[in-house]
Amino acid sequence: MAEVDPIVIGITALYFLAVIAIGYYSRARMKSATDYYVAGRQIGAVVNGLALESTYLSPASMLGLPAFIFILGYPFFWPMAAIIAGMPLATLLTATALRKYAPTSFADYYADRYNDQRLRWLIGIITMFAAVLYITLSIVGMALFLLAILKVPYWIGVVIGTVIVMLYIVWGGMIATSWNAAFQAVVMTVAAVIAAIAIIAKLGGLGGFWDAVAANNPKFWNTPADAPDVPHLLTGTWIALIGWFFVWHFGFATMPYTVVRFFTVMDMKTARRSIFWCTLAAGIFYVSLQIIGAGSKVMMETYHPLVTEGVVESKAVAVLKYYATTFGVGKVTDYAMIAAVEALKNPVILGILAAGGLAIAMSTAAGWVMVVNVLATRDWGEILLKSRMAKENPILLARIVSVIFLLIGMFISFNPPALVLDLSGWAFVAIIASLGPGLILGLWWKRATRAAMWTTAVVMFFLHLYAWLKAKYVLGHHSFFFLNDILFGNPKAFITPHQVWAIPVGFILFIIVSLLTKPPEEEVVKKYCEDLTKEV
Repeated sequence: MAEVDPIVIGITALYFLAVIAIGYYSRARMKSATDYYVAGRQIGAVVNGLALESTYLSPASMLGLPAFIFILGYPFFWPMAAIIAGMPLATLLTATALRKYAPTSFADYYADRYNDQRLRWLIGIITMFAAVLYITLSIVGMALFLLAILKVPYWIGVVIGTVIVMLYIVWGGMIATSWNAAFQAVVMTVAAVIAAIAIIAKLGGLGGFWDAVAANNPKFWNTPADAPDVPHLLTGTWIALIGWFFVWHFGFATMPYTVVRFFTVMDMKTARRSIFWCTLAAGIFYVSLQIIGAGSKVMMETYHPLVTEGVVESKAVAVLKYYATTFGVGKVTDYAMIAAVEALKNPVILGILAAGGLAIAMSTAAGWVMVVNVLATRDWGEILLKSRMAKENPILLARIVSVIFLLIGMFISFNPPALVLDLSGWAFVAIIASLGPGLILGLWWKRATRAAMWTTAVVMFFLHLYAWLKAKYVLGHHSFFFLNDILFGNPKAFITPHQVWAIPVGFILFIIVSLLTKPPEEEVVKKYCEDLTKEV
């Protein structure tokens, strides 16, 4: 591989300095635990909207979605459009009502709505399990960008990424996390846009881009109904469009690291407006990823230095295998976006891409760390355990918890088992299916009960874990329905994109148990259901 251009190193260094500076200067605004936990509820619509984008969209988006398009070769932009289209609906389901309620912790609403403080233990355990997986995924993502673009040894990249995130979280808490996340959203979106425009220009403009992609895959621009016959067929059909919509939409409305962002804004109006800015920025980002993914194969096979210099044969897969073999870390497809942009042979664009990749990974890691440090410090330490340290020195304890979780993620990332990284995808749906029904139905359905909350959270968490593990390691792929072999005698009989079945099952279970158990107290329903959703 060629030596790293100083311009690439310089742009990356500037990005690092910027996030460190934001974290350092955030210390001056840190006056209380509320400032550390929820940024004093003073974040505006634009900043919060951008922070929502970069926090919610993890390295799986920036590395995975272009690779998904590259691998499958069908119009994946349809499901991607569904993901973005679902974001505004989160305003109706959770954003405004939760800001009206103004909690501090992700577990607050569950404990109050179901009148059971013990739920803080359950919510905390499920959330922390997912947090470790996502923090690890994000640290690995940072290290991969540093490795592939700047040729920094993998373990050093793990340390660098972890330490920088640790610095700004410890210094500035949610204030630093919010402003850095907004900055990171700009960086990652600009990086994707610039790379997409450069690829279009390289292929001769929009017409040349269209022709090049169509020549490579004649059905690429068709609708999902005409998707080619591939093993993941249902992820490209209209049925899959609905599946992806439900998974990602409910994720945006109910995942801890996005829900807590609504706690930081000034008022309900700001909460609603932040969704607009998030949807706008994320839409631009996803369109750019679509363009990069569509052109990645042509770019690698025509312009990549490894091909033009005769190092590998002129096949995109040969380029990606060279990356994976040379670096010895990650999957072949992890390098698809990086290789496509490297084919441009432009150090400025490559440097901006490096900063963008680091930005999306750091933002996701920081978002999860802030969720768990509040749960551990305030919910467990102060409220449940009545700890004197948690009461008298909450910021210090929250900083300690942040460091602990980042160190756990860092040590796992040094030699990440494939299972850990794969389980981050499972964790996403597990939280939606186990905790999502209790949040949404608690707000919008008077009959939602405590027993249903406990039952759904426990059953769906473990059921989805079992189903996902069986699908992946027994049936052969995580998208297979886990009862295929029993019901149909064929492991590949029924494919469920992103295990979407777990979401309606979680809601159905919650509703059935609620109808069969003691109704909630009237005063609780009025305060945490009727009053919160009135005029929303």
